This record gives sequence, structure tokens and C-alpha cells, in this order.
Amino acid sequence: MSEEDVEQATADAVDDGLGDLTSANGPWDVADAPADAEFYDFGVLRLPARPGLKARLEIDPKFDEIGAVTIRIADCALQLQVIAKQRGVSLWTDTRQALLANLRNRPGYQQVIEGRYGTEVIGVLTGRTTEGVLVDATMRFQGIEGDDWMIRAVSSGPSVTHDDVVARVDAFISLCAVDRSAMEGAADAPAGSVLALRAPAGEVAADDAAADEPEADEA
Repeated sequence: MSEEDVEQATADAVDDGLGDLTSANGPWDVADAPADAEFYDFGVLRLPARPGLKARLEIDPKFDEIGAVTIRIADCALQLQVIAKQRGVSLWTDTRQALLANLRNRPGYQQVIEGRYGTEVIGVLTGRTTEGVLVDATMRFQGIEGDDWMIRAVSSGPSVTHDDVVARVDAFISLCAVDRSAMEGAADAPAGSVLALRAPAGEVAADDAAADEPEADEA
């Protein structure tokens, strides 16, 4: 069995609690979401209400607020942020170029590909674990644009570029929704601003697993 087969088998064996993920035509503005769609409410970001969903809230220390949420999918972690954008103007093109410039200044290499939601970036970062072991970590960067928002998605993990995991991540994103009016001030936030999230009410399992790999700086 090849190394890739071993990694895929490991990903398949990880129970992320999400069950079967059937791809939809989202992510939506929340007003356009299907009437029967059920969500966990993270404020401006709504995630599909799967009982086994494991989430970790990411605190932005600069503003002391929740800037992102990370979801466990197979053997990978998917970090989601909502970014304000100007109506009718693409934000991802400039964001992607800044991201590539950032990555090119770090050890590793990059690849730009076309995915389900358009152009995305695959970055392989070389760094050290907490034990000092030199490793390569693969990360997948996506920008999914709505009318006045962009979901910035960063996924990482052993099988992040494997077809089954790519499809699973994309399907999860397709079940999400955005509501810029859900948080005070979000509707008036300038383009490029990260919109603060909030902790949801109800039962969402905390994901305490931390990836032991180098992290990408914000672009």
C-alpha cells in the first residue's frame, strides 16, 4: 500500500461526526437559504446543524473577539472566517495575490489551481513541530464570494488535497450561510474587515485537537 493510500485510509477512518455531506448550492445569504435548512448560529456565519460537529472558536487577540471557527473534517481542520466586501467588487483576487506573496517569503512552495469555487491556492510550508522535527505541512486556501461577503476557508491536515477530503470540505462549505446583519456594526464594516463571530447556543462539541504543523500568517 502506498503512502497516499495509507493517508486516505486514515482519513476515511476518522469519524468527524458530520455523517454524509450532500453538496448543496450554497453558501447562501441566510435569506436565500432553503426553508428547511437548519444551522448552528455563529452570528454572521451559520454552519449546518450536524449533531456531531466539532468546532473550535479562534480568538483574535488584537480585538479580543472571535475571528474564526475551525471545524474538524475527516483528518483535517477547516478554518472559516467571514470577510466584508464591497458589492459587485471581487475581494479574493487581491487577497489571493497578497497570500501568495506572503507564502513565497517562507520555506516551501505554492500552486494555484481551479476548484469548485474558483481559483484557490495550495501551499506547502516547511517548518518544525513543537519537538523540533522538520516537516512539510500542506494547506488549502479558498475564497468564496457572496454579494457583500467572502468566506475565507483554510484547510490543513494529512489528507487535505485528497479527492475525497476536498469534496467533503467543499460540500460542508456549500451548506453554510452568511448574515451580515446578525452582529452589530457588521453591515457597515469596511471591505476587507474580518467580521466577528459569536459562540452559538446549544450543543456544539469543542474540538481541542491542535494541528502540530506550521501555521500560515494572515495575508
